[in-house]
Amino acid sequence: MLEYNPALLFNAGKLSLPCSIMEEDVQINFEKIIDLSYPVDEDSPREGPIGPARIYNTATMEKDGYFEGRIDVSGHYSTHLDAPALMYADGIVVADIEIEKLMGKAVLMDFSDLKPGDEITKEMLEEWIRKHGDVKGMIVFLFTGMQNLVSEPIFIENWIGLTNEAAEFLVSKAIKVVGTDACNIDCVSGKDIQFPAHHTFLRNGIPNVENLCNLDKLPTYGFFTIIAPMKLKKSSGAPARVIALV
Repeated sequence: MLEYNPALLFNAGKLSLPCSIMEEDVQINFEKIIDLSYPVDEDSPREGPIGPARIYNTATMEKDGYFEGRIDVSGHYSTHLDAPALMYADGIVVADIEIEKLMGKAVLMDFSDLKPGDEITKEMLEEWIRKHGDVKGMIVFLFTGMQNLVSEPIFIENWIGLTNEAAEFLVSKAIKVVGTDACNIDCVSGKDIQFPAHHTFLRNGIPNVENLCNLDKLPTYGFFTIIAPMKLKKSSGAPARVIALV
């Protein structure tokens, strides 16, 4: 594994990554930075079994002369990353995911013409690649359009997700990370058979990112993504700040 060097050099809309982070020198030209993550508060998107965040003050300006808050929140709350430990007893936790895996060239696969409850199949992915190009070795974001329904009950009741065969196809492409604007990377039927797409990705060391937003603002290709989850040592998931350099 390459040694991590946190130096990120910004200069007039250019980001240079030293070779200690990437396998070779890469210069990324970008015009804007797009935040793909929701805030963490009591109203953040979450799946039904997960309760809302509890946020409270432990110090206030009026009483203590400074402001401090505390938060009680699931690692799988709001925009978040799933680590292999979610499904496997010997899987790594969030803090042990190689940082190189969480940054890189990304691609947006647009399936927003589907309806809530529809499934993204292997054949759909193959057809998308025939029309647009390959996704090998990239961070893959699936734009389902569910972000437009985030405040409605249907968001966590009848979402759009991958079949297991589709997940296996993406694994065969050696992608780095898979993300979605839906609440779950699995299709709805997957919840009744122990979330097979989750198992397929995490068994192969591919983290999932769920509850992304602003995917409609991204191009198909030509952007760089940084996924920054809280570096939690004893957790199978963590809220994450996800940004795109476009």
